[in-house]
Amino acid sequence: MEKKIDIPWTLSSEDIIEKTDTNVKTGLTSAEAALRLEKYGENVLKQREGVSALKIFLSNANNIIVYLLVLSAAVSFYMQETVEGIAVIAAILIAVLSGFISEYKAQKSVESLQNMVKTVSKVRRDSSVTEVDSKNLVVGDVLFIEEGDSITADARIVQQKNFACIESSLTGESESVNKKADFIGENDTPIGDRINMVFSGTAATRGNAYAVVTGTAMDTEIGKISDLLDQQEDNATPLEEQLDKLGKSMIVFAAIVAVIVTVLGILTGEEVYSMIKIGIILAIAAVPEALPAVSTITLAIGMSTMVKHNALVKSLPAVETLGSTTVICTDKTGTLTENQMTVKDVFLFDGLHYKVSGSGYSPEGDFLKEDHAVEIAAEESLAEFIKAGVLSSNATLNEENGEYKVIGDPTEGGMIVLGYKGDIYRDKIEKNDEKRIGEIPFSSEEKFMATAYQLSDNSKKVYIKGAPDVLIDMAKLNEEDTQRLKDMNSVMTKKGMRVIAVAVIDDYTGDGSEEKIRESLDSSTLRFLGFAGITDPPREDVKQAIDEAQQAGIRVIMITGDHPKTAQIIAQKIGILNSEHVITGKEMDKLSDDELAVKIDEVSVFARVSPENKLQIVRALNVRHEVTAMTGDGVNDAPALNGADIGIAMGIRGTEVAKEAADMILTDDRFSTIVSAVKEGRIIFDNIEKFVYYLFSCNVVEILVVFLTILLGLPMPVIALQILWMNLVVDVLPAMSLAWEKGEGDVMKRMPRDPQRAILTREFLIRILGNGSLIGLGALAAFWYSLNSGDDLITARTISFSTMAFGQLFHIFNARERKTFGIDRSLLKNPFLIISLVISVVFQFTAIYVPFLNHVLETTPLSASAMLIVLAGSALPTALIQIQRIIRQRGTASNAEKAA
Repeated sequence: MEKKIDIPWTLSSEDIIEKTDTNVKTGLTSAEAALRLEKYGENVLKQREGVSALKIFLSNANNIIVYLLVLSAAVSFYMQETVEGIAVIAAILIAVLSGFISEYKAQKSVESLQNMVKTVSKVRRDSSVTEVDSKNLVVGDVLFIEEGDSITADARIVQQKNFACIESSLTGESESVNKKADFIGENDTPIGDRINMVFSGTAATRGNAYAVVTGTAMDTEIGKISDLLDQQEDNATPLEEQLDKLGKSMIVFAAIVAVIVTVLGILTGEEVYSMIKIGIILAIAAVPEALPAVSTITLAIGMSTMVKHNALVKSLPAVETLGSTTVICTDKTGTLTENQMTVKDVFLFDGLHYKVSGSGYSPEGDFLKEDHAVEIAAEESLAEFIKAGVLSSNATLNEENGEYKVIGDPTEGGMIVLGYKGDIYRDKIEKNDEKRIGEIPFSSEEKFMATAYQLSDNSKKVYIKGAPDVLIDMAKLNEEDTQRLKDMNSVMTKKGMRVIAVAVIDDYTGDGSEEKIRESLDSSTLRFLGFAGITDPPREDVKQAIDEAQQAGIRVIMITGDHPKTAQIIAQKIGILNSEHVITGKEMDKLSDDELAVKIDEVSVFARVSPENKLQIVRALNVRHEVTAMTGDGVNDAPALNGADIGIAMGIRGTEVAKEAADMILTDDRFSTIVSAVKEGRIIFDNIEKFVYYLFSCNVVEILVVFLTILLGLPMPVIALQILWMNLVVDVLPAMSLAWEKGEGDVMKRMPRDPQRAILTREFLIRILGNGSLIGLGALAAFWYSLNSGDDLITARTISFSTMAFGQLFHIFNARERKTFGIDRSLLKNPFLIISLVISVVFQFTAIYVPFLNHVLETTPLSASAMLIVLAGSALPTALIQIQRIIRQRGTASNAEKAA
């Protein structure tokens, strides 16, 4: 067996089967597939070059902060201040290495999360169709490909039914390509003309096919051009762009402050060398050097948290956008409901009604007529209905460890399970009595599926299932029967059921081609058999999740292919607002995007919707400037997923095409997972905002103290290395620990954040300046008191230095809660903060009491009475900040009461 098959499009189906040493009916054995996988490797394209440690290190070293520190060190060495020069070099290493380690770990975390995006393929192995991870495909595997499947290996088609693929990723052509198994090409046949092949990276848009894998990994056509992927550039996220602008603004501000302070100091008689150093360090102090690392860390933590809650977010921009979501457009089936499609009622054309017991996909249950169990063998019309429904379906029921799973469409799965309950099995029928000779696959546009069968007596039939209104029109019944069926359908939909109609053509004479089947649907007598009423109950957690979303100012729009009445009943049961009115797909087709944008404010339920209608909903919401999250699972949902601000694919029932088009994948298909992801997105932005608030406030402290000291004509209250110590040793760990905050209680009770709103708003800047000034004044007061109490300058500086340091550590409790004091039970949920505070406090005490650091930082051990001054000067500003918050909140509450 070879690693790949050369020019497989020039070979017949029989030659391919022989060359790959496989069997189309049974596929490879698991043992043989494992041997080939071990020998030739996984079906994985060569990855783009991962995160380069050197690149991250150099990017952290290549910034103005490091340049300023290098300049400061050079000045120190030039002035023969060797100890200070070494200390500055140490500071450089701390600044660069802390940023490098944090960013490297965060980037690796993001990479590992992105690698969790997996694709699966349906493969015939050991004589049955099963799903395998696409990376485990090998040459000789027999793929089963249906509409909506992403193709993950190159393969030669050996059987196909009305099969077409979209190959724009390879050829650039947007039109689907019809495929033919019996085509044989030439050596130089272009890719676009190899209609007997399917290619990795493309997708099936219609029908189904069996294909033998001929090339995997780098031996595929997409593998040959995979080096183009390496040319893609990583763009900055909107948040990173905002933070970058903020950082540049702070650099300008820092330069202005440094120049003013230096000049003022020199003019008031301070030593030139000392003031230059102070100016440089203040410039450093004004720029929060950990800002880029913290934003990356916070986003990466958010991605990891979302994974734990069954939401796999594929990119950092999506994490940001989630927090600003204003509308969630969600499919009903499987997201709001359990996706355990169960046939509970059967209404036959002749008026008979059967109830079906059992739930979910477990093939256990009875058929009840007038509340009495009956045997299928005695109910001829019921058995015919079930048989027609089973034979017009492609889904299969598998059992794994006692759990039943449907591979294929969930609604078809409900029909298959119904057949199991009545001992009517498609495989058994096709093996012994009837042979499928053709089909018209189901499409969301036509809303029906038809299969042609040849019976053992050579007669032929066509079995059809689909939407009731479609099959009623096909049946061409008299007015009385048409009305009776419509009334029957209405009764079932009013109970919140999804209704599937089943019919048969008894006198089919065609050859099984799609053309002949369609002719028979137009010209033959279609015998209507009845309806199946299928229930899919709402998930237990969905009502609470919808309520939480709506309290957070997020509209929930339900989209379904169901009957309008069914959709409305489900929407009202689960508490969706504005569910009194329903718009159908047909009504939407008559509206422009602007017209729909006017109506969409008053309507939250859309029924009988096509994938094209989904995209229309997205466009209408874009007109309203909404930030939209849209769910999808089919291949035709890809445009809507791409068009939405956040495309969300279903991880369980979603097609591979939908997963590739989406920004986020739900591994449990639950609506509540979307709401949890939105909540996490809000928490992420809150945490970054808290970090900015904390670190910028601390920077204001240092700038204000030095600036006021110069204006008041006092000696310098801190030296350059003490400022550096606070920035790189005391502040940075508590600041970075804010990335692990779990979120405040009101995070889902606020209106969505405007994604265009800058981080540093006027109100936010006033809060930073005001609170930073209070802490700075506390340190300055402690310094002034110490000097006037007769302490020497070194003692007074140590008191000032320590008051600033501990005041900034107290300030972390103002930063971690927006409205209250940050010492409560929630503190225990962030052990990183507790640990970082302990480390910072220990470091500060070493700066005061360790002789070596006394020499380097020009500090001196403080007495108990001096430490009381430090405690008062550092704790009092936080107390004042909290009193200010209480007064402001009471004022806000009073105004709200007056307004009410």
